[in-house]
Amino acid sequence: MNITTRAQNFELTRAIDRFAREHLRTALARIDESVIAVDVFLTDANGPRGGVDKKVLIRVQMRNRQEVTVATIHEDLYAAISKGVKRTKRAVKRKVHKSRHFQNQRVQDLLISDGMATAP
Repeated sequence: MNITTRAQNFELTRAIDRFAREHLRTALARIDESVIAVDVFLTDANGPRGGVDKKVLIRVQMRNRQEVTVATIHEDLYAAISKGVKRTKRAVKRKVHKSRHFQNQRVQDLLISDGMATAP
């Protein structure tokens, strides 16, 4: 899984970069085989003025050509990253589950149409 982190309107420190990468790797570890790349965009809309303006956008590219994008805003960048990673994990798991369910359903439909499946 390739993770890239970019910052806009502030300097991306090693600590922030490491925090985002480690949280994403940990959160997506069980479904790593379904993920190709993760892009993390960090933005400070108001700059030094402060406020609820730290925005985190996480975009996940999956092997089945699907994409998951999650945006989170918080006054604290670390909290925004944590919240965004949690939401991303849920969204990716949901996509993987739906994809697997759809694939299983297609196989069942094919078996039934060929007369190979037995009724339960």
